[in-house]
Amino acid sequence: MMREDFDKTIRIPVVTDLVRAGDAAIVEQVKNPYARQQRRQVFEQRLKERIDELKSATGQDEYSGLARAHAIRSEGHQQAATQAHSSRIDPSVEKHIDKARDDLIRELSTLLK
Repeated sequence: MMREDFDKTIRIPVVTDLVRAGDAAIVEQVKNPYARQQRRQVFEQRLKERIDELKSATGQDEYSGLARAHAIRSEGHQQAATQAHSSRIDPSVEKHIDKARDDLIRELSTLLK
């Protein structure tokens, strides 16, 4: 009878049976807040240095970015000035647009009354 009860019992493995304690030095290092802060600072410093290396290798420093933005803006201003001189609207078309706008405003204002 005892043998049958044992065979019907469900056995569940316990996590503590599977996990072994780690290296005490590594566990202490992880738990130590000063060491974590120091590792984070070292990581950030190395990351910043690597970013600076990549920027200098590709020729993208903060001044070249500003120069490029300035060049794009000045080119846009030049194109706008050129288009303003070359594409004037016919005065009769302007009058037609103004009249249509005034008619639309008048019609909308009557709807609001």
